[in-house]
Amino acid sequence: MNKERNKKFNNICDKIASTFTRPLKKKFLQEEIDEYNKMDKKPILFVKNLTKIYSGKKDPAINKLSFNVYPGQFHAFIGGNGAGKTTTIKSLIGAYFKWSGTVLIGGIRNDKEEAKLRIGYIPENAKFPEQMSARSYLLWMIMLSGISKVKANKIVSSKLKELNMWNLRNRSPNTFSSGQKKKILLAQALIHNPDIIIMDEPVANLDPRARQEFFEVLINLKNQGKAIFISSHVLAELNQYFDSATILDGGKIVYSGTKEELLSTYAKEYYKVKTQDDLLVEKYLKQKKNEFKVNKYEEFIQVYFKNNKEIIEFQKFIIKNGIVLEFFEKSLPSLDQVYDKLIIKGSVDTMKIDEKIKQNN
Repeated sequence: MNKERNKKFNNICDKIASTFTRPLKKKFLQEEIDEYNKMDKKPILFVKNLTKIYSGKKDPAINKLSFNVYPGQFHAFIGGNGAGKTTTIKSLIGAYFKWSGTVLIGGIRNDKEEAKLRIGYIPENAKFPEQMSARSYLLWMIMLSGISKVKANKIVSSKLKELNMWNLRNRSPNTFSSGQKKKILLAQALIHNPDIIIMDEPVANLDPRARQEFFEVLINLKNQGKAIFISSHVLAELNQYFDSATILDGGKIVYSGTKEELLSTYAKEYYKVKTQDDLLVEKYLKQKKNEFKVNKYEEFIQVYFKNNKEIIEFQKFIIKNGIVLEFFEKSLPSLDQVYDKLIIKGSVDTMKIDEKIKQNN
């Protein structure tokens, strides 16, 4: 009996020992750093072959991600739930350290303290110490960086006034609205004057006005030359502001590049059409072989006309049949279209489901 117990104990010890003797993952490879050094235009965030595998899992949560974010750029980080966005962000900011690849912040390895000081981070959920005012909280956070109390006071006061939060400085952030809490988190992220602000769903649970105010602050920061890296599901608002994007699906990048390249490749101009006889309109579009789809949620027909001739023919059809046209609006290419094409219709999960349907049929 004792021999059996000793055998099991030794096996456990061997397994524990093996976890400490595994070779280290390949990080900050010199050839990847050399690639950064050879770049004419240097990104503030350089990511190369970033891979993270959680303990006990076979497949990586994120697999060989490579992308860049430049100073003064608003970078949208997009993907469905479980795509790997939060895993990526935690790896970038140093919350995770067991990963492979290279992450440089302004050319500095992200595991170095100097690199971390160049990052401002805003998490999805706001958590603050109990019985501490907003001003005291920010002072405490900035003094952890070794800044003197006199200088810290000036910086905190400046940020609170800049974000229109001065009148709330002596209240606990736990009593604030969601929008006010996000502003305190933003102030915390900015107090050491970072070069890039990394955010994970920063406008979640904010009302429209609070979201608008938050984005206005971000655009002001962008105009100051700071890079904005934002993960969000609010695509309609991101569409107004982003300059570049990285889109994840199944832990892999399906696109990374500029807004112009993204929209010209995966989205196109269309018209929103709403009439009092949409069924007749749909019948006409089918006969003419016009590309269209029905947006059941917002109750309009999304029509893609190839040229002005098709638009004129459609308008003549409406007049001839006496159809009441409620609206006929031109809509420019958007992130929603891209998301629909790459993530909803073309995602890894969707393809797996389609493959199963084909096999069953």
